[in-house]
Amino acid sequence: MRTERKQQSFQYGAAIMLVSAVLVKLIGALFKIPLASSICLGDLGFGYFSSAYDLFTPIYSLAMAGLPVALARTVSEHMAAGRYKDVRATLKISRRIYSITGFAGFMLMLALIYPFVSLTDKTGQTVYSLFAIAPSMLFCCIISAYRGYYEGLRNMYPTAVSELIEALCKLVLGFGFAFITVKITGNVAYGAAAAMLGITFGTLIAAIYLKLYHRLKGDRITDGEFAASSDTVSGKQAAKALIVLAVPIALASLCNNIASLIDVSMVKWQLSRLMSDNAGFIREMYSESVTGYNATSALPLTDGQLPTFLYGIRGKAYTLFNLVPTLTSVIGVTAVPVIAEFSQRKDLNGLKRNTESVLKLTAVISFPIAMGFIAVGDRIMRLLYSTEASVQIGGPLLNIFGFAVVFAGLAIPMNGVLQAIGKQKAALFNIAVGAAVKLTVNFMAVGNPSINIKGAALGTFACYFIIFCLNFVTFRKAVGVLPEIKNTLIKPLTAAVLCGIAAYLVSLASDSSVVTCLAIIAAGIVYFFLLILLNTFSETDFSGFPKGKSIIKFCKKHRIIR
Repeated sequence: MRTERKQQSFQYGAAIMLVSAVLVKLIGALFKIPLASSICLGDLGFGYFSSAYDLFTPIYSLAMAGLPVALARTVSEHMAAGRYKDVRATLKISRRIYSITGFAGFMLMLALIYPFVSLTDKTGQTVYSLFAIAPSMLFCCIISAYRGYYEGLRNMYPTAVSELIEALCKLVLGFGFAFITVKITGNVAYGAAAAMLGITFGTLIAAIYLKLYHRLKGDRITDGEFAASSDTVSGKQAAKALIVLAVPIALASLCNNIASLIDVSMVKWQLSRLMSDNAGFIREMYSESVTGYNATSALPLTDGQLPTFLYGIRGKAYTLFNLVPTLTSVIGVTAVPVIAEFSQRKDLNGLKRNTESVLKLTAVISFPIAMGFIAVGDRIMRLLYSTEASVQIGGPLLNIFGFAVVFAGLAIPMNGVLQAIGKQKAALFNIAVGAAVKLTVNFMAVGNPSINIKGAALGTFACYFIIFCLNFVTFRKAVGVLPEIKNTLIKPLTAAVLCGIAAYLVSLASDSSVVTCLAIIAAGIVYFFLLILLNTFSETDFSGFPKGKSIIKFCKKHRIIR
């Protein structure tokens, strides 16, 4: 007989996933920042890498966020009803469906590579990176079946460990392959493809780990529970139900990467059109950046390469922006099975309370980062990337992305909440409206020679602002109440604004990297004490965390909770 399983609370699961997400993003930063440096790909090579990576991440999001959420919700509902045979049948069916989906996606991506490159990259050099990342489609779909299954069982460990495996493989293999390839060939386009190949290997190894974990650990459903549960529905019925639920949720998961998908599809194309009539104007606008690049490159930057160069700088700023949605999205993913149970029971108080926990945790994480980008974005870009282009072009981009972070950080986990209460179609509609706004702003702004690449950041801000507003309206209509705003949003925002002011004031002392680091540290200290001063936290925010009682006791003793 199998040992009895233990379910994790929302806060416990969120803690596991957040720790994993922070480690994954730190490892990702250790991968991307040196990858973009002059010792490896440089600004142009990172443009090739970003072009492929920005196409890969929405696909990755579909497989690794959308599909697991759909499966987690289905498994969670079966578990709540005691239908244990349906739980295992769902895993079996999902593996089959997701494997077919992954193979079909892999073949479709191969077929579309050349048409896509011909439309978006006049140099044609992005093609190598796209071929290198294409096989990961299949592995991602296999991974998503196991992650969704264990998330539905409220066991976040397999997801967290597999994410760390992927990240470490990306760091070691991705950067290692790219560095060696550039040193041997001197071709940054080949180096970008080598980096993408490292990512593909990471997904393969993570898939193998999850397969072995399931074989060795199982699902901890006891033999007695399984035998006592009712007979399963037919495979056809289960597959249909899963597909009907998965399609809108999977599409809604694009919220995290809808901006990058639109940018990779149209920004370089628009910049190429601008270059045909405004090459001199744009070169003059970014003369310091172009001169700085040419001073360290074996070959000068051509007009045909300039769109990829600008897109590479946008990729650097977007990498920092995307730290926040990636972190906050795991909160939404973790909340799905918990909120789905409260929704199933029609427990309005529990639903409202857990939604407020999602929003507060999200706000506490995203707001100070947003204000840091707004206050000292150029200093952060100089600290991390050092090139003139990173500061001159990337600094203003990061300022705009800072405003976008405020709304993206909240909008994305709210998608998870809407999916958990059965409003996945409404969430998808909200994203479609946001995407339409993004397309419109991009078309007008990027096509303006005076704005050019900054238009991509403006479009991202407009996109997530609209999604944020629509998600709150949808939640209000579905549940009948709004989450409490003062403690969940206003207090963290007040503390974040003041910490941004502190960072800006400290940064005025000097342009040095040391002062930039001190500004960030000072902002963090100010933010922490302001959260306490404003009495932001309550016992319920920590009750479900690992060692929750000890944390609450510590917080009360030091007046963090009053």
